[in-house]
Amino acid sequence: MRPPLRSSASIALLASVPLAACGAGAAAEAVRPPERSAGAALGEQAPGCHDVARGAEPLVVDWRAEDRGDLEIAMKQGVAVVAYDCKGLRLLTECKLEGTYGYLGMTKREQVVRLSGADEVSANLPFSGGAVGGGVTRASTLDVAMILVGKRRTTWVGPTRADLQGACEGATHWVRGATVGAFVLEQGSEARVRAAAEVFGAGAGGSSESSRQSRTQDGNPKACGDASPDASKPPPQCAAPVRITLVPILAAPAEGAPPAAAEPSAGAAAEPACPAGLVFAEGKCVAPGAAAAYLCDPADRATCEAQCQKGHAGSCGHLGQLLLSGQGAARDPAKAAAALEQGCDGAVPEACAALGALVEAGEGVAKDEARAMGIYAKACDAGAAVACERLGAATLRGAGGLSQDTPRALGLLRRGCDGGADSACAAAATLLLSGDGVAREVPAALDLHRRACAGRVAASCVELGAAHEPGGAAAPNPVLASVYYRRGCYRGQAEACAHLGRLEWATSPDQAKRGFELACQRGSELGCAAMIVLFGAQRPLVPGVERRMALVKACNAGNVRDCGLAGLLEAASRGAMARSLLDRACQRGDRLSCDAAKKLP
Repeated sequence: MRPPLRSSASIALLASVPLAACGAGAAAEAVRPPERSAGAALGEQAPGCHDVARGAEPLVVDWRAEDRGDLEIAMKQGVAVVAYDCKGLRLLTECKLEGTYGYLGMTKREQVVRLSGADEVSANLPFSGGAVGGGVTRASTLDVAMILVGKRRTTWVGPTRADLQGACEGATHWVRGATVGAFVLEQGSEARVRAAAEVFGAGAGGSSESSRQSRTQDGNPKACGDASPDASKPPPQCAAPVRITLVPILAAPAEGAPPAAAEPSAGAAAEPACPAGLVFAEGKCVAPGAAAAYLCDPADRATCEAQCQKGHAGSCGHLGQLLLSGQGAARDPAKAAAALEQGCDGAVPEACAALGALVEAGEGVAKDEARAMGIYAKACDAGAAVACERLGAATLRGAGGLSQDTPRALGLLRRGCDGGADSACAAAATLLLSGDGVAREVPAALDLHRRACAGRVAASCVELGAAHEPGGAAAPNPVLASVYYRRGCYRGQAEACAHLGRLEWATSPDQAKRGFELACQRGSELGCAAMIVLFGAQRPLVPGVERRMALVKACNAGNVRDCGLAGLLEAASRGAMARSLLDRACQRGDRLSCDAAKKLP
């Protein structure tokens, strides 16, 4: 196993290999010249220290090939975790979050980013901590040419330190996702910024030793030409991580603290792209005064208006979302639609997805479902996961002039899930469990529910908890069932709190009571029934007939858990079947049912 990556390791710019031989993690190293800081190399003072506590989206093109390989491995084995501060970035190879990354292809994009000065280098290439190779000379720049073909993304939302697994000392952030493709990093000396093809082509036909020493390449641009937006994975030689999204790890909830309310759904606004004090413009983090127009803070309406007026498409997208939410002023769908259209025209896929929703609903703009489907298709191909989900939902219904096509809808929902849309994972899981119009695939459905549960879909956590109880779709595992119910309860799902209380009853009635109380407060019939039967709460309860009969039916089919639940509801409402149902569950080892039966008159 390689030693851990150093937070301020040098990135002596590596020699390239011929283009045809370059692949993900395949750049060759030259003999490294003496290392020196970017400030010294560029004739400037050492870079300042920027606060990265909120997270950022740095480039990782300064990592050595083997270090990028470590990142790719970490992202295959779980959700990657890092230590990140203003001095640098370190991958924690022995620490992870349990989870997976999906891949969402997108329309191929090419870009060249020029980094000028030590501060830009340190802010945009955090792994190096501002250290560069001796090939960089005074008054020179660094050019990063990129060909981007897709995104790797996880559905995780709000993980805490309690969710980390392994040796995690020093962990500060987790990797929400990575943009992948091919890149070249080299010294730039020309006054003009070259096109990506020029930069990639510069190393293809033999060059001087000094030129090769100031160049790093990963990926083959010819291979990138084979990429497709609807592909399930990138071409093998065009899959290098280029930019990653880092999000801070939350503090673990205090022991005994009440579960948090469910998090709101994410809009088009992403995590902060830059450290505090810097703004994102032309593919890099810079000081605000150095940019003609830049991406605004998605919560700052005044700045978003100003930057949208200057023509920044991303700021127009953020402004549209703010105008829709009514944050900072009255809600204005018409102005939101205009701003989102500017963002969409400027190739911001999230703005297109939000615009499509307005066009589909006829809110603030003329209703045109067929046009909305076209906007969704464009946004999905450009990498907006929520647009893939909405297009899949419409295809499932046969709406917007689309033919009803369940298999195609499932494919689109899975694309949305792979792009990080948690609710798309849940919708795809439901289809696979039902087998309605597609083959029934229980293991695949449970995997999709896991991804949804890691996000905001607490109902998927309940499905997983039930799956790991006796009689469920997966192998019985009460510990795992508790984990999923606890996560669902923490996300505000009332039924998850009730089920968590039920599992905790045997070992800790006080903890169980807390779960039942929370569930009842949030409207769970089961939670209220438990409080009435087990703790003598004085309140009326009239369970829904359909649910009660569904539980009885499942009980008759052999589901012990549902016998107990049906008996609890019957007991709370003084139903005639209470004792027989509770006794059936008790005889098969359900302690809560045994104790509930003792409470009956």
